[in-house]
Amino acid sequence: MPGNFKILLSQHIILLPLDVLGTGVYRLDKMALSKEEYELTYLRLDDPSETATNAKRKSQPLSAQEQQAILQSQTNFFGSSWTFEILNCLIAVAFLIAIIIVLYNFDGKPVPDWPYGITLNALVSVLSTAMKAGMVCIATESLSQLKWSWFNQDNKLSDLALLDAASRGPVGALIALFCFVPRHLVTFGCLVLVIAAATDPFVQQGMGTLVRSIPTHGNAAIQVCNSSLYNDYGLGEGPGMNKAPPSTIGAIYSGIFQGQSPNSKSSLMECATGNCTFAPYQSLGICSRCANITDSLTLHKVDGFTSQQVTYNYKLPNNFSFQTSTTGQYVMNSTYLGNLISLNTTGLANILNFTAITAAGYGVPPTVSATECSLYFCVDTYHAAVNDGAFTEKRISIEGTSNYSLASSKDFEIVPNTCYVNGTQQESTHSPECAFKVSWLSILALSNSITPLLKGTGSLFMSNRPSWSSDSIEVLHGAYGNYTDINLVFQSLAASLTFHARSKICHASHNGTAWSTVPYVHVRWLWMILPITLVFLSSLFLIITILHTRRDYIWKSSPLALLFSNLDLEGPNPFRSDPTLKGIEQTSRKMDVRLETSSDGPRIKVVPVS
Repeated sequence: MPGNFKILLSQHIILLPLDVLGTGVYRLDKMALSKEEYELTYLRLDDPSETATNAKRKSQPLSAQEQQAILQSQTNFFGSSWTFEILNCLIAVAFLIAIIIVLYNFDGKPVPDWPYGITLNALVSVLSTAMKAGMVCIATESLSQLKWSWFNQDNKLSDLALLDAASRGPVGALIALFCFVPRHLVTFGCLVLVIAAATDPFVQQGMGTLVRSIPTHGNAAIQVCNSSLYNDYGLGEGPGMNKAPPSTIGAIYSGIFQGQSPNSKSSLMECATGNCTFAPYQSLGICSRCANITDSLTLHKVDGFTSQQVTYNYKLPNNFSFQTSTTGQYVMNSTYLGNLISLNTTGLANILNFTAITAAGYGVPPTVSATECSLYFCVDTYHAAVNDGAFTEKRISIEGTSNYSLASSKDFEIVPNTCYVNGTQQESTHSPECAFKVSWLSILALSNSITPLLKGTGSLFMSNRPSWSSDSIEVLHGAYGNYTDINLVFQSLAASLTFHARSKICHASHNGTAWSTVPYVHVRWLWMILPITLVFLSSLFLIITILHTRRDYIWKSSPLALLFSNLDLEGPNPFRSDPTLKGIEQTSRKMDVRLETSSDGPRIKVVPVS
C-alpha cells in the first residue's frame, strides 16, 4: 500500500516509504535513561525464520538504579499517592470526634424532640456510618496495596485471589485472616476490617435511654388544717349544751363504726401528674392516747348463798368500779366522768376522758382488764408523696402544747414543739404562723357530742346472747374488751375527726411539687472503646502500610498492574490447565510466581519448582 511512515526522533522527522519497510510490526521503545531517545525495532509477521524470532527484544528486569529513578520520578510528595486514603483517615477521625461531642452534649439530658421525627439515634447512626466508611476505605486500599508487596518474594499464585477478596469486605478478610495468621502485615488489616463490622452496634449500644422525674407545671396540693381559727359547733338542747354540726356527727359515727385508718386520706390530695412530693407540713388534728391500767384494779370477792354463787367487785383508784358474778355476768362498764390514773394530759387541749373495765366472757374468776383513754387537739407533722397515683402520708410526730383551760370561755392556741412553715423548719415557735387556734365552743361541742356514745354497760347473762346499752358500747368492747380493742376504736375516731377537719372545716392547702417522667439520654462510654480503638488501628494500619510500601509502586486496587503483566514461564515443562475456573484454580496452586518490573512494565514471572 503506497504511503510514507513518519517517525519523530530527537526533534527530527524521518520519512520512510512503506514499500521499503515492507509488511510487519514496528515498535518504538523508550529507553529508561533518556526522555527523548527511542529505539525502533521491526519484526516481520510474514517471516517465520529464526532470525525474526531472535529479533524480538527480550524484556529484562529493571536494575535497582533504574527502579529508584522511576520511583523518584513518580511524585514530588511522599504521600501524594495516598492522598485519598489520608483524607478518609481524617474523615474517620472527624466523625468519631463528632459522635463523642454529640453524645457528651446530650448525656444526662432529655431525649431531643426534633422536627420531622428525626431522632438522636438517627443522627448518631449517620455519623457512625460515615466514620465506618472512612475506616473501611483505609483498610481495603491498604490491603490492596499489600497484596502486591506479598509477591516481592516467591508465593503461591492462589494467594492473589485470597488477598484480593480480603480487600473487598469482611467475609474475604475473615478467610484471609485464618489463611495468613500471623505471617504478614495483611493480617493486621484483615483484623481491622473484620472488627469494623461491629462498629454500628457498639455505637448504638453506647447510647441508651433511661427515665427520670423532673418538676413540671401541674397542680400538687394537699389539704391541711392550718393556723387559722378552728370553728366548728352548732346549737344544742339547751344553754351550754352545744353540739357538733351534722357533718361532724357523721365523722364521729364513721370513726367509731367504720374503722378509719390514719392513712385513708387520698381524697385530700390533688396531683396532676400522678407523681408529687411534699415538703414536711403540719396540720391541726385530733389525737388519742390510751393506757392499760389493769394493774390498778383492786378485787373484792363476795361469796353467795351457795359455793357456786360468787360476786367479784373491781375498783380503780378514781372510785370507778365494775361488778360481775358467776350468775349475773357483766362484761363492760365505761364512763367519761372519772379522773385519769395513768395518762398525763397537762398542757393538752383535752376534749374528753374515758375509762372502761371489761371482762372477756365466762371464767372463774373472769379475765378482767381496765383501759383509760384521752381525746385531745394536737398538731400533726406529716411526710407525704404520690407515686404512680398512689398516695401515702406518714405522720412523723404528734406535738403541741396548749393554753386551754376547762374553766375558761376563751379561744385557745396549740403550739407545736417543732414548727414548719412552707416546708422549712423554723428555729422559733413564737411566730404567729406556728400558733394553731381553736374556738372554745368547738371543743365543747365535740365533747358534748362524743361522751354520750362512750358511757354504757354490757352484760352476758346467757351464753352467746350479750346485751349492750348502745351500739357504740358494743363496738368499744370488740372481741375481748381489752386495751387493744378499745385503743383501735379511739385511733379510728381521732383519724376520722382529723380527716373531717382537714377536708370540711379549715379549707387550707399545702402545695407540693408535681413531677413528670421523661426519658433522657444515658451514654455508656465503655461501649465507645471499640469504635475509638478501630479508628486508631485503621489510622495506624495506613501509616504502617505507607512506610512498608514506600519503595514499591503504588497500585492499590487498580487491576491495570495485572493487565500490563506478562505471565513469563521459565522452564522446560510449561503448565497446561483446563480453561474452566476450577482448572485455573488447581493450576494456580501449583505455580510459584514473582512480580517483577522490567523495561516493558510489570510482569508476573513463574518460578520453576525444583
